[in-house]
Amino acid sequence: MSLFSELKRRNVLRVAAAYVAVAWLVIQVTETLFPVFGFSDAAIRGVVILLAIGFLPAVISAWAFELTPQGLIRDSEVDRSSPTIKAMGKRLDRLVIVALALALGYFALDKFLLDPARDEAREQAIAEAAREQGRDEAIRESEAERASRPMVAVLPFATVGGGDESGFFAAGVHDDLLTRLAQLQSVRVISRTSVMEYRGTDRNIREIGTALGADVILEGGVQSAGERIRINAQLIDASNDEHLWAETYDRELTIANIFEVQTEIARAITTALSATLTAQDDAALSVIPTENMAAYRAFRRAVDIAEARSTWLREEYREALEEAVALDPNFTRAWAELAGYLTHANYYFEHDPELTQRAEEVVEHLRTIAPESADYLMAQAFYVYYIARDYDAAYELTIPAMARAPSDARILELRSWIQRRQGDFEGRLDTLRLIRMLDPRDQSYAGGLISSLMRLRRFEEARVELERVDFEHPRLDYWRLMLELREHRDLERWADELIALAEPLLEPRVWFPRAWLAYVAKRDFNGAEALVEAMPEPDTSGGHTMDYYFLKPAYQIPTLWLLGREEALAEVLADAREAIDAFEAPEGMRFDYVQNLDMALITAAEGNAEDTERRIGRLLNAPERDLAARQGYISDACGILAMSGAAKAAVACMRTAMDEPSEFMPFLDPYLAFYDPIREEPAFVELLAELENETRGQ
Repeated sequence: MSLFSELKRRNVLRVAAAYVAVAWLVIQVTETLFPVFGFSDAAIRGVVILLAIGFLPAVISAWAFELTPQGLIRDSEVDRSSPTIKAMGKRLDRLVIVALALALGYFALDKFLLDPARDEAREQAIAEAAREQGRDEAIRESEAERASRPMVAVLPFATVGGGDESGFFAAGVHDDLLTRLAQLQSVRVISRTSVMEYRGTDRNIREIGTALGADVILEGGVQSAGERIRINAQLIDASNDEHLWAETYDRELTIANIFEVQTEIARAITTALSATLTAQDDAALSVIPTENMAAYRAFRRAVDIAEARSTWLREEYREALEEAVALDPNFTRAWAELAGYLTHANYYFEHDPELTQRAEEVVEHLRTIAPESADYLMAQAFYVYYIARDYDAAYELTIPAMARAPSDARILELRSWIQRRQGDFEGRLDTLRLIRMLDPRDQSYAGGLISSLMRLRRFEEARVELERVDFEHPRLDYWRLMLELREHRDLERWADELIALAEPLLEPRVWFPRAWLAYVAKRDFNGAEALVEAMPEPDTSGGHTMDYYFLKPAYQIPTLWLLGREEALAEVLADAREAIDAFEAPEGMRFDYVQNLDMALITAAEGNAEDTERRIGRLLNAPERDLAARQGYISDACGILAMSGAAKAAVACMRTAMDEPSEFMPFLDPYLAFYDPIREEPAFVELLAELENETRGQ
């Protein structure tokens, strides 16, 4: 008898075919399901290896044994003429057919349905990764290349006689020249905020150049008299006080002439610096924003109103811009600022359909008159960010906008806001560093960079950035105190220093919470109560977001809870519940604070740990998380959980807060009185021991 006939007689071929078909099917299903459950490629390889190893024992067993109703029997003891044995052979044939059919069916399913979907998803992932990598590399190369260009600082233009009119045009020429220079590819320009402190200064050019990181300084003056205007300008090397260029322009007083002078100055600067104007630079300099003097005056009035950031959302600001665009429908800068106002106001206040519609009209008008301009891209980015809330699309719009206006810090600022919403905190650091280069004297950008580093718990980098700042500001002093606390761990000393810093600056949204926390940290709860009682009721006339309306109760409740004033606490809790129940959120806005955090504070003060844990869990695990707000509220959430006595949930919250960017400071928060209810709980004791061990090892 031949070997093939013997293999067939002993069912070895049947078993081998069935094993191969079933093994192939198992491997295909494994490759599909294992990644879904988080198993790595190593696990899939392990399955393949085991099946391969099992093949040889299977065929050897088929050679040596026969499967019968009585179990495995040695082949030599089997009666091949038995009907039972013949029936077993037929069952093996059916098993092989079924296995092959299943394998063939899965092959068809995988080939024509699953595989194309996987290929498409894989191709999309590869393409997206390539786009991201290419975009990031392009941004890095662009920013590195931009950093190599000469930096120009344009000091505020002086008024040379002529009274208020000369002052008006001096401010306008300065601002407009900064805007035009910001669009050039060949140079960089320091932003307005950083140069304004040198208005009328007697500091020498070298000192100013060092403080601003500027290569050259442009000084100038403006005098208007009747129908004439005279503008003089001189460019000075910041390293040696050498005058590189100077010119005086005496022209008829028209807007076109003023912008023409600015163009000539910009060209002279690039020539003096041996910089080459690109085609895009030439195109940008050839644009005259407006030739309508009345429109220009209305726009300048809006700029003056916006001078103080706290007044930026005033209605008179919008009215001035609406007047400017009505007088000159082609005034793109005024249209862009109007789009910024409408989208920003719509987001923070009424969410009024009329504002949304007007914003859409403004963006569409800009698209019609200047589709390639930085103004249109900026307006579109504002709309997509504030109203559509498509943060990825908004970010993409900032890339071409920055290409058209490389030194415009406002576009970079918007990008940093978007990155915060995206949760790209590392990318935001890079953006803030670039803004700091363009606007080195602006405390908000310096503070933003340092606070971002603190939230990422990159404390040594934050210290280095603080040491680089050569100007004073309370916001920076706050972070200095925080870093000092990390070193000395003396809560009372830190609290006293913070109170001394904060109390002269008290305002509901910024410094009041810090002063209140300082009193709580030193366990002076009566001092905290006095501070809360002196707090004015919120003014909701300009808008009525619930977190602002709830601000005072948010401090009354934990203060009374810490003091053990049960009767007063019950009264405040009842009022707070009534306020929340009566509040109607504007359409389209998500009020996580109202629905979860604020109510969780109430239930925690009532001692309802289960409800508190449920509400905080809903907030922290929401599928659509506000990653920007989360940095702040997660530390509040941990303290509220601790107040309720939910120890395990509070510790889990603390660990989460320390694993992601947040305001939770491990050298401060766990030592606050809110955590006293769980201070003896094993999970909290264990966490505190870990933190103290890290402190000793730092």
